[in-house]
Amino acid sequence: MRSAILAAAFGVLTCASSASVTAQQTPATKQPAAAPQARMDLRQVAPDVYMLESSLGSSNAAFVVTPDGVFVWDADVKTADQVMAAIRKTTDKKLKYVAISHPAGDHATGVWHYREDKPIFIATRTQMRDLYMQEAVEFAERKASNDPAQAAYKTAELVRPDIAFDGALTLNFGGLTFQLTEEGQGHSTSDVTLYIPQRRVMMMGDLLDTEIHPGQGESAMVFFSNPRRWIQVLDRIMDRKLPVDTYIPGHGPVHIGRGVADLEEQKRYWIVIRDEMSKMIMAGKTIKQIQDEFKVPQEFAHYRRPARLKQLLVPMYHQLVEQGYNP
Repeated sequence: MRSAILAAAFGVLTCASSASVTAQQTPATKQPAAAPQARMDLRQVAPDVYMLESSLGSSNAAFVVTPDGVFVWDADVKTADQVMAAIRKTTDKKLKYVAISHPAGDHATGVWHYREDKPIFIATRTQMRDLYMQEAVEFAERKASNDPAQAAYKTAELVRPDIAFDGALTLNFGGLTFQLTEEGQGHSTSDVTLYIPQRRVMMMGDLLDTEIHPGQGESAMVFFSNPRRWIQVLDRIMDRKLPVDTYIPGHGPVHIGRGVADLEEQKRYWIVIRDEMSKMIMAGKTIKQIQDEFKVPQEFAHYRRPARLKQLLVPMYHQLVEQGYNP
């Protein structure tokens, strides 16, 4: 892996314009039901390190306060305004850097909300490519949609990264070391982790979901998640034996101080789910039958959002048929 030291800061301001349309309604016309709004609950994870957990189990975000400014991890256009408000309440420091764990809409579309501070947006080259391609298509579709669930897109613009890297990037900022590592392809086309050794925390993005079924890594109906590669990525991370007290998940609650046990549980989840599904395939079940009949193993029965697993069973089925059942 190549490593770079980033020392200078230059920002790009992205502006957006909005328009409003007034429509007449007949008495028989019904207003679309308002989409439930996620509440981002703030929790301090370590000194100067904060995580915001989505109350609906959607994407989390995190930020780190330093004497020289704020570093933000992940940004969803639907909730990044709440993250910005939490930063303003926590510190008077300006937001200087934003980095993303992967290019999916719920982790990479919210940088527009931070435009006042003109932060530098960092991503991998693969993430940048995705934000110019399929994620841009999905963003435009949601922006044009009248679905209340996509209302946050109406006045927003998709911001592209200012700096892209391959492999790894180390940022020395505010007395802390921010080690960004491109872990490969497990959940998405380019899964990145962020390790801050002085705070003994590692931000995992969607490589780690806690107490919630993982998502399928979809963007503009292109599916990326691959449990086999996901397991391999987790193994590589655990093999480093980094001194991490807390791994911050992309979805679900943070388990402060639980350490590597979170990664071990995520790996076991995939092994157990894969093995159960393999048995059904070998018994001649179709993908429709598997979706209808699959029972979540008891040790993971408390996980939230089972519909996410049902969606993921489809690409997982085809991967198992194509690649076989062995690790």
